[in-house]
Amino acid sequence: MTYSSTIEEVNSTRRKFKISVPAASIKVAFSEVASEIQKTAEIRGFRKGKAPQALIRKFYLGDIVKKAADKVINNAYSDAAKTVDFQIVSYPHIEPENQFEENNDFAFSATVDINPKIEMKDYNDISIKMNEKLNIDVENELEKLLSSYARVLGKTEKDESGRAVAQGDVANVSYTVTHEGQLLNEKEAKGQLIELNGSNLPAIEEAILGLKPNESKVFAVTYPENYQEADLKGKTVEFNLVLNAVETIVSAPLDEEFAKRLGHKTIDEASTSIRETIKKSNEEARTNVAFGQVVDHVLAKNEFDVAESLIESTIDRAIAEANANTPKGSQLKNDDEAVREKYREWANKQVRGILALGHIARQEGIIVSDEEMLRDMASYAMANRMDPRELIKRAGAQVYDEFRGQVMIRKVIAKILETAKIEYTSEK
Repeated sequence: MTYSSTIEEVNSTRRKFKISVPAASIKVAFSEVASEIQKTAEIRGFRKGKAPQALIRKFYLGDIVKKAADKVINNAYSDAAKTVDFQIVSYPHIEPENQFEENNDFAFSATVDINPKIEMKDYNDISIKMNEKLNIDVENELEKLLSSYARVLGKTEKDESGRAVAQGDVANVSYTVTHEGQLLNEKEAKGQLIELNGSNLPAIEEAILGLKPNESKVFAVTYPENYQEADLKGKTVEFNLVLNAVETIVSAPLDEEFAKRLGHKTIDEASTSIRETIKKSNEEARTNVAFGQVVDHVLAKNEFDVAESLIESTIDRAIAEANANTPKGSQLKNDDEAVREKYREWANKQVRGILALGHIARQEGIIVSDEEMLRDMASYAMANRMDPRELIKRAGAQVYDEFRGQVMIRKVIAKILETAKIEYTSEK
């Protein structure tokens, strides 16, 4: 299509395309649309699709004008938008400048919001505070995790020495439980194995520690108000317990069978997979901690405008998410300006932060490949018990963009952390 265009700067985040299309191109659009309608048109006296175009233009003139105008505007604007060096972030607001007619030139304007290119500064050598637990030795963590899995997949052996049960042992116990003198039959246990590793109620572990085989003990246990078993919440009960035997855990050997039980063919394959999981988990945790600090620093050092439409759409999403978990009668009204104003400051910072990281990605040459995006989608799907193939298959362009954006943010934060001054503290 032949057209001419100019671009007017409305403000720092808005541009207006002024586009003119000659009559010859308008005439072609009319003809193409009329031919398309002709293929399916049903006019009395003619077989379907066989009516002459002159009649088509007579009976379907309104449709032809509308579809031809849409065709001309969409094609001309799309072509013009491909030639610019800025990112368009909104749908165009179209304003015709004259009547759309077959034998006349046609002019229109298309106003869009943009994300102008900005050179970010002072994002290196940022001071970041992190909990010391995020400063991990991957190989050490791998060794601890493999050891933990080996214990879980191992077996217990009875200790015949007659010694007292100690921390780290498995106590083979039998007990009855009473509440206010009433026996709780459903709580009785025989030959129950309790690993003394600090994961049980302290009162129970403390009572068992130090007992020798066949020794018994009567002790009280008060259950917390948030205990998972509703019938025991907040209650104080009495245990009459006997230690049947002391057992020790024999860890499973780190061999091929161990690897298979973890879903891998070899121990090397299992180690590689677990190592990558540790790395990714740590990187994500570090990114989450650093994100807010990085954004605060970058925004304090860089002033720039953002398109109002981006802020408004961010507010729309925030209200929609809030309403998703709210009963209908209590939902927020999207068009309530007081409600929108409560979200505005947050939305402004959210948009500016994401755009700032995007500018840094451009300056640093950081890109996200399709493979990285799809891998992130697959990880998300598995974490949420979804079929990765179904998620990828059904996702549209917007979902792809969201995952690509998430990966981009992590890569930018990782890049910034390479030169950041990180202070590890014991604070959470």
